[in-house]
Amino acid sequence: MKFALLGWNSKIVPLLRAISADSRHSFTIATEVPNDSLAELLAAASGIRVLQTWEELLVATPADVTLVAGDSENVQAGAKQLAADGRTLALFPQASQGSAFIYELTLTHDDNRVPLVPISSLPVHPLVIRLQEVIQRGDLGNVVLQRVERSVAADAQKSGRQSSARQGAGLTRDRVDGALFNDVPLLRFLGGNYNRITAVHSGSEESGITLATVTLSGNDLAEATWTARTGQPFWKLEVTGSAGSATLELLDGCAGTLTVNSSSSNSESGSTLTDDGSRIGESQLAALEQSLEDSAKHWAEITRAFETVEATHTSLRRRRTIDLFFETTSERSIFKSQMTAVGCGLIMLTLFGLVAFLLLGAFVDSNSRLQRNAEADNRVVQDSEFIAGTAQLNKTGLKHVSEISREVQQSAETIFVMPDSEDSAGVG
Repeated sequence: MKFALLGWNSKIVPLLRAISADSRHSFTIATEVPNDSLAELLAAASGIRVLQTWEELLVATPADVTLVAGDSENVQAGAKQLAADGRTLALFPQASQGSAFIYELTLTHDDNRVPLVPISSLPVHPLVIRLQEVIQRGDLGNVVLQRVERSVAADAQKSGRQSSARQGAGLTRDRVDGALFNDVPLLRFLGGNYNRITAVHSGSEESGITLATVTLSGNDLAEATWTARTGQPFWKLEVTGSAGSATLELLDGCAGTLTVNSSSSNSESGSTLTDDGSRIGESQLAALEQSLEDSAKHWAEITRAFETVEATHTSLRRRRTIDLFFETTSERSIFKSQMTAVGCGLIMLTLFGLVAFLLLGAFVDSNSRLQRNAEADNRVVQDSEFIAGTAQLNKTGLKHVSEISREVQQSAETIFVMPDSEDSAGVG
């Protein structure tokens, strides 16, 4: 297959190397790669042609698969346009891309059935695959708990009036979301379809988050806890079962060690496996090839990860456990929701308009307006145009009424004869 690259993320380098080393595949072009990352790109895939903008991908020779990495506006705009054009996309997902971007791609997929697949990271790691085999074989017995512990370097200090304590003490919400998004697919891969989320943050948005804890649970599923704190980068997964436990430690998501301690008769009492991370790219490439055969299933899974991370925001705001009900996004469901909202809005506006009209009619006398118009057209018969003490017109009044009669003969007009006061009367 021929691959193209849109955008850049340094974590995609192992996959690029695996593609370049495989005689069945080749890289053709890349675009939207920052200048300071070109050297790293060329080292991983030498001979690749670098374009200036993503628009050039639309007129270039189409690749079989376009790898999408990064979260810039140009990268997202290019990915959406390529998907609408029917190009197969393999997305390296990250929390900063946002769920709105994923939902737009999902609607495009539902509309023209373009293959969209995520590029997995932790779930396809060789040590994670080995851990899954240990769990499925029953070496750990009935798994009751998954626990991920990690530490993340505090946000870099910023210049200006803000103090170093304010910037260096903890993590921002975006950093926590990014770390959680990286681990959620792994917890779901090993544990199942979690649908209850509880999130707790220590610290504050102003000074920084010092400790973030997320608990995932579901019916008949082993509970999963995830914690992140500030400190030197560190990542560890512990799986506890009724017959043993397993510990997985990874460095930069690549090299790592898996230790299994089991009392089950299916395995040895203890074993340790190590991996230098050189095979992670090959595992990603193999998973990508397999995902292309059933893209809808794997794409739906990555939307679950975005929804899980967003659910932690709701849990923090409401300070309670959130039930998460996954529903595949479709253009029909979104259209129905929008039409329902528009219809309800029109009904409410009609109701308010009717009430306002009735109130206005109660306070505004339409006769006063008619009387002012009649006075402006000199069509009001005054009291002085009647014989004193009678309802008979004098000569002036008769002449005035005759003039009014000639004018109204030209068009249909409504004539009002109104008394000047309560004790006077007029005839017209």
